[in-house]
Amino acid sequence: MNRWILLWMVVLGTALYAQTPKMLAINEDNDHYFKRDPKFMNEADLRAYVGQFKNSRVTHFFMCPQGQRASYDSKVVEPIWADIPGMEIDYGQGTDGKYWTSNCRSLRDRGIDPYTVWTDECRKIGVSPWLTMRMNDVHFCDNIRYFRNMNFWREHPELWRVPTCNRRNWTDCAFNYAKKETRDFHLAVARELLERYDVDGLELDWMRFCLHLTPNHEREEGKYLTEFVREVRKAAREWETKRGHAIRISVRVPVDPEASRALGMDAVKWAKEGLIDQIVASCFFSTADFDMPLVEWKKELGPLAEKIPVLAGTDNGAASGTGGRREMDWAMYNGWAANAWYNGADALYLFNLPYMPKLLERAAAEGLDPEDVLRRPRRHVVTYHDYMAIREGMSYGKQLPRKLDAPCEITVQFGKKPASGTLSVVAAFQGKATPSDAKFSATLNGVPATGQTEENSPIRYASADRAIRFSFPLSAAQDGINTVRISQDAGATQEIVWLEMDVH
Repeated sequence: MNRWILLWMVVLGTALYAQTPKMLAINEDNDHYFKRDPKFMNEADLRAYVGQFKNSRVTHFFMCPQGQRASYDSKVVEPIWADIPGMEIDYGQGTDGKYWTSNCRSLRDRGIDPYTVWTDECRKIGVSPWLTMRMNDVHFCDNIRYFRNMNFWREHPELWRVPTCNRRNWTDCAFNYAKKETRDFHLAVARELLERYDVDGLELDWMRFCLHLTPNHEREEGKYLTEFVREVRKAAREWETKRGHAIRISVRVPVDPEASRALGMDAVKWAKEGLIDQIVASCFFSTADFDMPLVEWKKELGPLAEKIPVLAGTDNGAASGTGGRREMDWAMYNGWAANAWYNGADALYLFNLPYMPKLLERAAAEGLDPEDVLRRPRRHVVTYHDYMAIREGMSYGKQLPRKLDAPCEITVQFGKKPASGTLSVVAAFQGKATPSDAKFSATLNGVPATGQTEENSPIRYASADRAIRFSFPLSAAQDGINTVRISQDAGATQEIVWLEMDVH
């Protein structure tokens, strides 16, 4: 073959490889679809729901068939529609619970298993179908009569993390995996899922919820979680032989490997033992993490980092450190993704995004790949690590709120700096009515702001009373960590509760 033609083929192949979309996973939780109008409870609409990802940027679809009870006709745990003898089920406020139960029952009565349908449709459109199993869901368990709660949980308080708890703190009455009965029960659920559904992988979602062992003994009892993961891997290998294809195992754990290990979830050990195929480093719920220490996972994995992808996971809201969780908008998702790629993410994993259908549609159509987010408007919010091993003194990394009785410096992860754009920093304040005579100034990496304007909707920023946008030349920004210095120059002392760095 002519060497120039060969060279051109190599160059073209390299270019095509560089444009191959990154893995983008969507988590469909256990109730979202089933809260829809009953008219959508049929095979055609189930297929259409997954069909929206055909020829899209979504590569993986994670389906959650259970949390507390199951949304399918399980033989291990009560289906969500099952009646409980002698108990009037409390659906809570609204009609969501009634929709969920009646819609799942309706599908079962007509012989339609949504997860079988979705798995089949995923394969038809080229999206990888996965199951995600919630390891310790305790939504609203303070209400013993709440319809999600399973009988096994009600009947065995001795298996709770704190058997004498009053249920006000949900995680106190989560299952304790140091108990063999707990492990056996959940292993039976995992085995049922592997037997029932022919999927590409099974995720063990240890972030719903995050505490699984005896309080103050999580590190020493982590061996029980390892034992459980080992048994799931063994079961998956048995079904790999029967199915004739690989069944990968994923785990969703806290963003920091040391925090994860301190809570008993030693995902690095699991990877080194060959028990898992990927790690989803994720926030819990309080806030998306805009500065995930993903490089720490790579360091601890060592050579395995080439084989075990580390996915950056996020929920759909953000907070700067004190209340005021705000739903993410498209610019925030792009800022979060830019930071995740910069910090070493191998792929992205979006939790609870289906509750925001317009953003789900946009993510599917436009993607969040590194080259995509670099040229889009981005909001880089100062957040924190929302689930750390606090008993061992690990830091949440909260920088806010801060009283402005003296100038304060706040660091912001900015990811990769774009070649062009308009740059600004938004600082939001709370105080006694945050009077307009309070005056502020700001610098970015030592460069003074070139101007400032009042934001018309300060409530957008953590329910703040006042927000100011400071303008800067793009040259003031740098890749990675940037330092913003905020000073109050006049007026009664205010408190800064939110800060972000924006580029358009």
